[in-house]
Amino acid sequence: MGPIRKVWMLTPLFFPVKAGTEVHVYNLSKELLRLSVPVEIHTTRDTYDAKRVLSEEENVDGLKVVRHDRTWRYGDSPSILHIHNLGRKYSLWNLYTFYYLLVESRFRDTPVVMTPHDILIVHKGKVISFIEKLAGRRLNGIIAVSEWEREKMIELGYEPSKIEVIPNGVEDRAYEQPKEEKNGEYILYLARFSKEKGQLFAVECLKRIPVRMIMAGQIRDQEYFRLVMNRVKELGLEDRVRYLGVVSDEEKYKLMDGALALVLTSEVEGEPIVVKEAMARGTPVIVGRKAEVLPTIVKDGENGFVISDCEDLREAVEKLKNGRVREEISRRNLELSKQWRWSAIAKKTLEYYSTLLSGMEQKVSGSAGTGI
Repeated sequence: MGPIRKVWMLTPLFFPVKAGTEVHVYNLSKELLRLSVPVEIHTTRDTYDAKRVLSEEENVDGLKVVRHDRTWRYGDSPSILHIHNLGRKYSLWNLYTFYYLLVESRFRDTPVVMTPHDILIVHKGKVISFIEKLAGRRLNGIIAVSEWEREKMIELGYEPSKIEVIPNGVEDRAYEQPKEEKNGEYILYLARFSKEKGQLFAVECLKRIPVRMIMAGQIRDQEYFRLVMNRVKELGLEDRVRYLGVVSDEEKYKLMDGALALVLTSEVEGEPIVVKEAMARGTPVIVGRKAEVLPTIVKDGENGFVISDCEDLREAVEKLKNGRVREEISRRNLELSKQWRWSAIAKKTLEYYSTLLSGMEQKVSGSAGTGI
């Protein structure tokens, strides 16, 4: 098998939108480029709250980004098609994209890989039906970001032999940016604003917990954002809760360094990169139990705390005020996070691409030999 000529990453949204999927696609693509694998990112011209506002083509840190309208055709073809998050609500683009890849003859012998991220869990019935009807057996491989997600995929009916576990990575900056030594004086909530991310729960808990909270992240759901901020006012927490908007990577890691803990109480998650980033900084993490994957990353009392209610959150905050407890958790997180560098994740992904491509070439060769 020769070198991989080109990889297409297909994602409904991309930078300047910067949530988990978009950051994943960016970092994986950058590392593949470093491994001399050409990558193109194909996406829409949309942001969370505006349609068709982004340029049709641009270069983002050396990555070619091609943005399409609802229907599209493109006069090139890759060695690998890697689909991300196509079960989300940007349905017309998603539907057409699947159709385009299925019927276009030049893609017939191109391996198709999908990384679902959290959509299999959020939209169980709709997604499995969507993919079964449109893709059928077209997917050659599926990447789960954890063993837990792999088990969920199998429960949903996916063929186990097609599923490969490759975890989310953490960018080099999380390891290399000089750490700011600060005493944790606040809890930090870094997530986009949408109902499943759970900021409202944390706000409700703060009325019983004497600690400040800083929130940052893009606003996907304006109504939910207003609900959260109105609740902050109703509870008289304006002096203890701040929303910073979207922050740079440099500022994000500074905020992590200064935090008592990163908090994430999402209702659903695939495998949140922000939790791993905090751990790479040595920051303790407090996560909710509702999103089943979170307790598989955070072991209660060892490298953070897993909570079910406000009393659990209060107790976790109190324990972390003990410097010795915080230092021990920080040490464990720094050690555990060494395996998550994107450079290692990209190498695993490239090996998987090569395996799929070899299998496809053998299949095509066998078909030609039998006259099929």
